[in-house]
Amino acid sequence: MKIKKPTRYILAIILILIMLGIIGSLVLRYHIKPTEIYYIDKNNLVQDGSFEEFNQTPSDYCSGREGKADIFASKSEDSIDGRYSLKLTSKNHCAVISKKVSSFDITKKYIISFYYKGNNPQFCNFVSGYENCIPNKYFGLTLNWTKFNYIIKYNNKSLESFLNFYADSKGIETTINLYDDIQFYQLIEMDPSYNYQDNEQYIIKTDPSNIVHNGEPLNDQGYYLVTGAPDITLNNTNRKNYCKRYKKN
Repeated sequence: MKIKKPTRYILAIILILIMLGIIGSLVLRYHIKPTEIYYIDKNNLVQDGSFEEFNQTPSDYCSGREGKADIFASKSEDSIDGRYSLKLTSKNHCAVISKKVSSFDITKKYIISFYYKGNNPQFCNFVSGYENCIPNKYFGLTLNWTKFNYIIKYNNKSLESFLNFYADSKGIETTINLYDDIQFYQLIEMDPSYNYQDNEQYIIKTDPSNIVHNGEPLNDQGYYLVTGAPDITLNNTNRKNYCKRYKKN
């Protein structure tokens, strides 16, 4: 028995809709929601992070080295934010400038960011009580302003937090490092159903192997900085594994 044309058209449309539904469901399954979402607080916990009012004297981080320390700290008009940046110079020993984090809660997470460039920029967030750096970073020769972001989680020994910036001459050669625009904010955890705003920035966490299409990676643990709603998908390997599990079920 022949199927009438209108019936064939209807069956074809139904078949197309079913196929689109299957494809759509697979695409949706490839899109992943973040496991953690944070809103960035507006209160910078570091004073004068752009060094507009800077008048500190550097300390000598390498006082045990031979020879007389020849270290300087000044404001430079080569800046990334505002009029000035911090310029640390060392011709012997190590110059260091410290900025205290005004307050923190060991149960919360924080994001720090700043710009750096120079011969061998170095940064340490020294945490008293814990008596160690969270983190300690060596950047090497950097000719252009470069931004550093990092997620900080204190431990239960943490009492106070000091952001240290260095210029280490490693001998008699002159070392010059510049730093600017230090920002230190608490992360406020949000409900996953939050209605993202297109012009707002968020910190999210996902499996490090996933792909965050509109995110800036902050570390190797899956934290990203995103603007607006995050767009996260499985990578090709995870998609194959997901499909295998899906077929078995």
